[in-house]
Amino acid sequence: MRPIPIFLLFLLINVFTSLDAAEKQSFESGKAILIGSAAKVSDNKASGGFTVSLTKPDDGIKFSNLPTAHKLAIRYASEKVGMISVAVNDKPVHKVNVHSSGSLTGSFLNAIIDIEIPAHATLTISLSPGDVALNIDRILIGDGDLGLQPDIWNLPPLPVASGPYPADWKGLSRIYTVPDWWREAKFGAWAHWDPQSMPEQGDWYARGMYMQGNGQYEYNLKNFGHPSEYGYKDICHNWVINKWKPEELMDLYVEMGARYFMAMGVHHDNFDCWNSAYQPWNSVNVGPKQDIVGIWEKIARQHGLRFGIGFHNTPGRTWGQFMTVRYTSDKSGPKQGVPYDALQTILDGKGKWWEGMDPVDLYGPAHDKKDPLHSPFANQFMWRVDDAITKYHPDMIYFDEHAGDSQVDLGVHMGLGFLAPSLIANYYNKSLQWNHGKMEAVINLKAVGGRYNSFQNNPELLPLVDRSLVKSTEAIIEPEIMAYPFQTETSIAEWHYQTGQKYMDAKKVVGLLMQNVSRNGTMLLNLTQHGRGDLDPELIRIAKDIGAWLKINGEAVYGSRPFEVYGENGVCYSRNKGNVYATLLDWNGGSVTLTSLHTGGATLGKVSKVEMLGSETPLSFVENEQGLTVTLSDSMRPISEIADQQLASKCLALRITHDKGWINDDDPGTSAPGWYRKCNLGTGDFNNDLTTSDTPGDTWSCSFTGTNVSLIAPKEAGAGKIEIQIDRRNCATVDLSTSGARQPQQVVYETSGLSSGKHTIRVVNRGSGVVAVDAIFINK
Repeated sequence: MRPIPIFLLFLLINVFTSLDAAEKQSFESGKAILIGSAAKVSDNKASGGFTVSLTKPDDGIKFSNLPTAHKLAIRYASEKVGMISVAVNDKPVHKVNVHSSGSLTGSFLNAIIDIEIPAHATLTISLSPGDVALNIDRILIGDGDLGLQPDIWNLPPLPVASGPYPADWKGLSRIYTVPDWWREAKFGAWAHWDPQSMPEQGDWYARGMYMQGNGQYEYNLKNFGHPSEYGYKDICHNWVINKWKPEELMDLYVEMGARYFMAMGVHHDNFDCWNSAYQPWNSVNVGPKQDIVGIWEKIARQHGLRFGIGFHNTPGRTWGQFMTVRYTSDKSGPKQGVPYDALQTILDGKGKWWEGMDPVDLYGPAHDKKDPLHSPFANQFMWRVDDAITKYHPDMIYFDEHAGDSQVDLGVHMGLGFLAPSLIANYYNKSLQWNHGKMEAVINLKAVGGRYNSFQNNPELLPLVDRSLVKSTEAIIEPEIMAYPFQTETSIAEWHYQTGQKYMDAKKVVGLLMQNVSRNGTMLLNLTQHGRGDLDPELIRIAKDIGAWLKINGEAVYGSRPFEVYGENGVCYSRNKGNVYATLLDWNGGSVTLTSLHTGGATLGKVSKVEMLGSETPLSFVENEQGLTVTLSDSMRPISEIADQQLASKCLALRITHDKGWINDDDPGTSAPGWYRKCNLGTGDFNNDLTTSDTPGDTWSCSFTGTNVSLIAPKEAGAGKIEIQIDRRNCATVDLSTSGARQPQQVVYETSGLSSGKHTIRVVNRGSGVVAVDAIFINK
């Protein structure tokens, strides 16, 4: 006998292996082994005309001699919400979530899980104590999606994308640096717009409409119907956006001066405004039948704006606060005790507009609000975020949620807690992939310190979290200059349109913006849209006024950094390209004295010129120990393009040129991964702040153009050593320690004779103590 050729042997092995590997195979329950009191039930809608009923603990069904597979789908019917148990051979039990199909016969759902099934395996589906009764039609095993829609209630944990960012706060904080585009932008526009805008009855409509006695409940009852008959799913269905003109809106956002745009991805209502893979209740399937986020993204980028997506569907908010009120009913009146529509099932949709859609995917299965981070919704939330960022590559993502988990609101434990580092690492690593290795991503989370600090149980994490993201607060501006950039989000009226709403005027918006900028912040402003997508003419005029003011005064805003103090008596300070800016928010005519700009300060040098932005005429001034007094003429003309005369005549910015135009340790062009920022020091350092390091090997760097450079740093007892490099060439090692009193603003290194053009200075921590960088001085 001739030997079998080796290539044919491999071919035969592959053929027999493929027989064991199931791409997709179906096994009817009627042909499986029954366990306990499990029994066959006739059902003409079942695959084989029968299902197997499991009603009590130890009932089960066993499938034997299965082929290799990695995915399991169980087609079942149930009238309850809960879990069942699945085991392969003698492996540990998998708990699988199930919910009501509306009936034990004739109406089926699929529970789908990832599970390893080896060749010739035995698979058992059973009920443990506490599991719920159900009837099983069949199982489907194989690989891939099995030709089924995802089961969003049994998703596995989201794997973190590969890359340098680890899923822990310390690791994130050691690498992350806020991208330059964000530090430059300062002002963003937000379209906080979704189906809750449709009734035009304000924010949180998807919750209030289910609370008897609430004004939104009464409005829904009067205009649409009782929430047992006309619920939030119907609001979504009837959301018409025929007045939405995204190109015109984006033109307005650009004219207003916004440098980035935030689209509403999903609010607490749980309705996705994109072509969502893990939420069938989305704007492509229901209501507008458009990919709203996708359209926003394309147009924003065409207009040169950075693009962001807002996610409000966090476990605490949606699973804990919004879903649970929907499982109730009226406590009095003719509908007392009649369940609201959240308890409807896929069977109830037969013959209706939502036939084939399961309300549980929008409203969640009935549950209590305990421990939302360990709910099946938590995994779903992670996958939905990942789906959106993978599809649209946002430059930033925002979460209306706490980063930590120590706060309770409306009886619900809030915050992303242990989910946050994985969520952030996944986004950062994916962003690096689509930005070719450049860090361009910003993530916003709330309650990182401050009034609603969510790290009360683990305060040691705060400095790490602060360096790992851009913290955000709603309407509450930080009270002082912050060491790290932050965002304040605010709305020009109600968050969701409210009939008869009043608008913040342009002067107030500019004042809020400058308060943020002066404290190292950025402001995200919602321009509240009608349900159909348009803006009121009054709001359009306000936006144009804001833009006209920023067109003249933008150099005090865009790309700026805080001054050593944020402001005084209606004045906000900022720095940009060596100049100091004083923005007057309520000028009433006559001269002004800027007391913070007195002689002998740590940051301001000798003033040589003062100018009002928008005017080419230098202003007369006096600089002394009392401050900088500037003579402003009462006849100065207001900005003619601004309709708001209060803004046009009372808000102006002064450019102050002085002889100490150093580059601060945190100015544009600097980079300091792993270093700590400190501000509001009061120790005589330039700009009242420092960038410090306690880890040998950490590197601070700054790009500059010039032939001479000097490094400014403090010297103090116990400080360590630094190595200074110019264009990667080791130039000196400097000991920053001193035995005497602390010495701020010391020239610790200087060099001259560099070639003309661009260079990079690097400062490397070489150990033995904490080191700091204050500023550099360039002689061009």
